[in-house]
Amino acid sequence: MPRTQDDRTAWTVHPVDVNPEAIRERLRRQLYSVALGLGMIVLLILMLTQRPDRGSMGVQGAVNAVLIATCVGGLWWVQSGRALRTIERLLYTANTVAIMIQFATLRTTPVPDVPLEIASTHLLLIANAIVGYLAFSTRVGASLSLGSYGLAVLLCTWAVLGQRDPALLLTSTRLHVSVATLLLLVYALAWYRSSFLKIAGEQRALERQALTDPLTGLPNRHATYAAIERLLEEAQEGTPGSVILLDVDHFKAVNDAHGHPTGDRVLIALSDALRAHADSTHTPGRWGGEEFILVVPGLGLSEAAALAERLRTHLHSTPHPDAGVVTASFGVTTPLPGDDLGRLTARADQALYRAKTAGRNRVEVHQLPDAAGAD
Repeated sequence: MPRTQDDRTAWTVHPVDVNPEAIRERLRRQLYSVALGLGMIVLLILMLTQRPDRGSMGVQGAVNAVLIATCVGGLWWVQSGRALRTIERLLYTANTVAIMIQFATLRTTPVPDVPLEIASTHLLLIANAIVGYLAFSTRVGASLSLGSYGLAVLLCTWAVLGQRDPALLLTSTRLHVSVATLLLLVYALAWYRSSFLKIAGEQRALERQALTDPLTGLPNRHATYAAIERLLEEAQEGTPGSVILLDVDHFKAVNDAHGHPTGDRVLIALSDALRAHADSTHTPGRWGGEEFILVVPGLGLSEAAALAERLRTHLHSTPHPDAGVVTASFGVTTPLPGDDLGRLTARADQALYRAKTAGRNRVEVHQLPDAAGAD
């Protein structure tokens, strides 16, 4: 069935366009689902294994309970398909607050437990930095990571000084330096990821630009070659397919009478009509100048001719608002054994030439040697 497609840029070289943003969104949701699930398990283990004789157990237990509730809410948010940006910021904020509280409670933690607590809390700080780079730009994530690390070091130093143990201060300093190195590595990875995505996006944009007609947004002639080659490969396997070549009738007269801007709008309107009459497996393209092509896999010769006739009728019965009635001539052909791109398109061009010499505004089909193979 024909479908309407108003966005000219929706058609690219391939019938199905892969959306990198959608892929990244799906992967991030999967990542957060796994991370939040594991986070809940770790927090539950910490609560169950926490020493009952610690003076800070009440505060630490409350922090863990809040974090578990945050993980549950975050998991629900991610699974419900809601915007990730909101929950990312909430998770980052909640984790940062919890980390700072944990560093502050070191002041009342038994001395033998302090190094382990510092190390485990710093690991949470590193994990939170990774969330920050996912939730924010690399520059903002780096600023937040540096700020969180600086505040954590200040709170930890204040807490350790309260323990009045020089060896503990030396141990905590070593841990701070080690974590700083890891945070620099996380930043380097985030910078590399950001740079790679930027370069990949620019490369994809350049490729898209090189294969897209700038006026109509359709694949250009070079881009449609790939669709025709696929059609020829499928024909060798016995799958039907056809090529429709069309040319705007008296286009020079349109430009002369109404100006080139109007001529451009006529070509844009024709490209929109091509999209509206094509389905998701077809590839419409601008062949050059006022010539267009429609590659239709799955349609035999008679079916493709019927599609061309519907398109011809639509153009004839739909006057352009500036140029009036603008018609087109059509040539239709289908692959033959031993065909290549040149022979196939040459036959379509021959059929188009017959349509134009026979009076224009008509569909001509290149008849097969064996009429039984028409479909």
